[in-house]
Amino acid sequence: METTKDAPNISGLYVIVGPDATRERPVVEVAEAALRGGASVLQLRDKTGDRGDVLPGAVRLRELCHDYGALFFVNDDIALGFACDADGVHLGQSDLPVDVARRILTPDKLIGRSNNSDAEVVESESMGVDYVAVGAVFPTTTVGKGARQAIGLDGIRRARDLTDLSLVAIGGINETNVASVMKAGADCVAVISAVTMADDPEAAARRLVDAIETARS
Repeated sequence: METTKDAPNISGLYVIVGPDATRERPVVEVAEAALRGGASVLQLRDKTGDRGDVLPGAVRLRELCHDYGALFFVNDDIALGFACDADGVHLGQSDLPVDVARRILTPDKLIGRSNNSDAEVVESESMGVDYVAVGAVFPTTTVGKGARQAIGLDGIRRARDLTDLSLVAIGGINETNVASVMKAGADCVAVISAVTMADDPEAAARRLVDAIETARS
């Protein structure tokens, strides 16, 4: 199955935002701070609100991302992604299949999928995703990822050998280890608490972006 035509590379800093990880600050406020700090991809992960209540905020996040030249994804909810005209959706292993998402979304929209093993990476690529996310790289308890076995840097290296798609690493990544993640083969690092729970999300994002760029050079 083919990926989205001319799909852009997913690279740099990918920040996941949601009401359960902002220290009770408005999601839009934290998201814009991350974008000011240089985040190139933003994902809305909201498992709590009614969809009608979540939609206006999702539309605002999409507008902000486009203002800052960033991509905007919605986690799991294909209907919400369609309604707010997101750039794409991110699916978990137990979410609707990729081919179903393709039938709902317009052809230009992007699809990413979470993976915790080599077999899942291969399966996701065969489904026609536009990027593969691998993790948790390091142990983490953020938003329920603690149940996933940590794949470590070797897991990133194996995934890199298995696919030429954009490779997003997630799980326990912060300023102290982001360089090692990039050098292991990731194109992009996804974080939650390292930015959204920081005292200054903009500064935290900027430090991560600087570390990513330094590791690439």
